[in-house]
Amino acid sequence: MPRVSDEDLVMAVQAGDTDSLGVLVGRWEQPLYRFVYRMMPRQEDAHDVCQETFLRILKKSHRYRPGSRFSTWMYQIALNLCRDQARRRKRWGMIMADHQAFDEQLRPAESPPSSTYDPATAAERNELSQAVYQAMGQIPREQREVLIMKEYEGLKFKEIAEILGCPESTVKSRMYYGLSGLRTALTRQGIHHP
Repeated sequence: MPRVSDEDLVMAVQAGDTDSLGVLVGRWEQPLYRFVYRMMPRQEDAHDVCQETFLRILKKSHRYRPGSRFSTWMYQIALNLCRDQARRRKRWGMIMADHQAFDEQLRPAESPPSSTYDPATAAERNELSQAVYQAMGQIPREQREVLIMKEYEGLKFKEIAEILGCPESTVKSRMYYGLSGLRTALTRQGIHHP
């Protein structure tokens, strides 16, 4: 039996089929959580935003435009909710800078350590991850969002532009300045990365 597309499932939700929403939640719950957690890495906040995102998909399914990608629409909703919550808490920088071992929690499950496991390398990688996330808290939100979507979510510039509702050239500019700001912040921490 062929897999029903996300877009067809949203259309079914529009027609009142809540079971289709359950299928979408099953498919997208983990990727959406990782996305939101990277934007605002407090577990409670991430869970709240994910739940609210799926509720909005249910309530506002009539706003979905046929022909557009479901994931783009979902990420737009989630990103707007992240921004709303961050504005309410006025904690964008603090959230990113205070978080510890953020990257370790988001890394996919790996096979058990082999005989080549090197604790020193693992500690160095963890230290670099923490430094990167502290540095991320020092760059503007717009640049941070683009970096997260491009580097961690693997989205294309065109998809990011659709999510943000801005030209692709703006996304590329934010990426450039974000990387530059990230390098500067890391250098201030004594980390020199190519």
